[in-house]
Amino acid sequence: MKKITCLACLSAVILTGCGSQQEAETKLVRGCEAAVKVMLNKEDYDRQLAAVTGQKFGMSDGFRLVTIDATTKNKEFGFENEESFQCKFEESRSFGYLNWKAALVQVKIDDAVFGSEGGQLYGSVEDQMALTAAVEAAMR
Repeated sequence: MKKITCLACLSAVILTGCGSQQEAETKLVRGCEAAVKVMLNKEDYDRQLAAVTGQKFGMSDGFRLVTIDATTKNKEFGFENEESFQCKFEESRSFGYLNWKAALVQVKIDDAVFGSEGGQLYGSVEDQMALTAAVEAAMR
């Protein structure tokens, strides 16, 4: 009887964890989308993010890699283009995603990289502050 009770409890924990992984991935996509929007909002870029059309997940250098496929729109003329953007997140989680958190490490737009890694800053301090604020808000 005790084995059945333990097995039922373990099954409940595993099933709860499976739902949390999907929730974590949803938050990573929202965080990446927010990072791309912040950087494309800079004067250096002539386009803005119109819609996320897909996402892929992987690993890169020990970080969680999120690639979003998106439709961008030219700020001045409005024409649309399909593009992909990559974000690296430092992610920590417990068994079954019961305790999960992630922080943006980098976002790549064209050939430009924004964020930090190994104590080195890519972009300005203002960029880093804007990225952090936008990503944290989007992932809540």
